[in-house]
Amino acid sequence: MNTKGCIFLEEGINFDLTTVCDCCISHNDGRGLPVLINNYHGEMIDWNNLFDKKAERIAAQKQKTIYDCEGCYHLCDYKFTETRKISEFHFSHSRACNAKCIYCSDQYSAGTTNYNVYPVIKDLIEKGFYKPGGEATLQGGEPTLMQNFDELVDLFIENGTTIRVHTSAIRYSMTVEKALKINKGSVVISLDSGCSETYAKIKQVNAFDKVCNCISRYAEAAKEYPDNVIIKYIIIPGINDTTNEIDKFFKIMQKYNIKTIAVDLEVQYARKYDNKDISPHIYLLYDYFEEKAKENKIRLITYSFFSYALNNRKIKKFPLINNKFLFDLFLKMCNKKEKNIIYRR
Repeated sequence: MNTKGCIFLEEGINFDLTTVCDCCISHNDGRGLPVLINNYHGEMIDWNNLFDKKAERIAAQKQKTIYDCEGCYHLCDYKFTETRKISEFHFSHSRACNAKCIYCSDQYSAGTTNYNVYPVIKDLIEKGFYKPGGEATLQGGEPTLMQNFDELVDLFIENGTTIRVHTSAIRYSMTVEKALKINKGSVVISLDSGCSETYAKIKQVNAFDKVCNCISRYAEAAKEYPDNVIIKYIIIPGINDTTNEIDKFFKIMQKYNIKTIAVDLEVQYARKYDNKDISPHIYLLYDYFEEKAKENKIRLITYSFFSYALNNRKIKKFPLINNKFLFDLFLKMCNKKEKNIIYRR
């Protein structure tokens, strides 16, 4: 009998563009996102029916890992208790956005409207299918543009759920500020740059100063809990993958007393190059981030695609990585280069 599982299969829900799923995890050639409801657009949910579907899936999982979950990194030794309650929430349904990031899909735009989840979550709570103590992750798109965003965040805070908001920080939220002040929330902001010129190339909007101001205000709100403000840097070959840009980025982190940063690799690049061909240049950039983070006493974390690349680095080590002469040469080239340098073995 299989004993592998995860909290998302039992207590998770993800509202996607047109589906309701157990989770928001995609992995292994398109697997993941186990669907509970298809063709969904914000209708009220029959919660008993939903939990019946979860129970069927859990029963199957106890016998053998279901197809959608095979190879998922969230699987672990897990004891299902069949609580028939939701504690882990993900909101990925909103496509409204106030930036036009070059690494993002063109389906995101400022004029996009999506369904309203607030009355659905309110109904979940009122009918007793809600479990306090978990986390609600709001992403998009730009989640602060979601319908009833502030009301939804307040609803979670009032009922014992911590929020995590992945935001551009172009729009400031007083509700998020409130959550940061009382240690009931965190923000992840993709700045991806150290100056307005690079920011504009990536985001295709001129909002660098506005975003930096929002970072400053969020950091001040979370001064008692500084790790709750995470600034993200997505490496985009040929645009922001220089040590000069990284140095400017760290100066901003110092200015606003940021204590946690996250580094990721632009998704299309991660998919294009497998573990045999991925550029050591990317690894060297990570080494430089690690060095600068230690120097500035900042916690450095990596997100999914960069974690994948770093795991492959352990398996397929490159002879260039630890060669000091080549590393010094790389730094000189990296400061001057206009396009990404792809090294091959």
